[in-house]
Amino acid sequence: MPPACRRRTAKKEPRRSPQPAAALEERIDEIMDRVQQADDNQVERVAALEEYLTLARAHEGEKWFDAGAWSEDLADSYLALGRVDDAVRTISDATRSGHAEGAEMLCELAEKLMRSGYEPQARLLWQHARADYPCDVWIYAQAGIGYGDIGDHAGALEWLTAGLELALRTGDPESALEQLRPLRASCLSALGRPSDEIQERAAWDEQGNTGER
Repeated sequence: MPPACRRRTAKKEPRRSPQPAAALEERIDEIMDRVQQADDNQVERVAALEEYLTLARAHEGEKWFDAGAWSEDLADSYLALGRVDDAVRTISDATRSGHAEGAEMLCELAEKLMRSGYEPQARLLWQHARADYPCDVWIYAQAGIGYGDIGDHAGALEWLTAGLELALRTGDPESALEQLRPLRASCLSALGRPSDEIQERAAWDEQGNTGER
């Protein structure tokens, strides 16, 4: 049975919630000071963030850690150092831990990887997002845009078709048709293909809101 549909939530900013035990709070503060002092020194930043996330895993469930947000920060530092596989692993591990913003985390890293020429690694993240959040239509839209941006119109068409079908099947609760339909039309044009039945269905669904065909 596929995972239940989950809605995206607003991305959380890095934060620490009160109040851990004094010794633990002191250690967290020391690590955060190192993160701040590292600035653009990605090696030092990675070392501090790895220590923070190790500490967070050791205190899983405690409210004063924000492993999701700092996992994204660590992944960015890994990318800056060319450690692509470590970036992918970090975000994959974070989403498997149940962070509510998991879909965004996967998609954002996938987009960065696409822009940097790491399509195979990005593809794994898109597939991961699709498997874990099968009812999130924006995953398909973002993947389609990502593939279109690198000129892979066939790859973009595959994602946009799946997204359009999902929107039509579910009654388009996210109002995604108005973005998906023109994106898919551009892919068809780039591939020299005519409009097809699913494009017509999508157009009819949009017009159907006004009672016109």
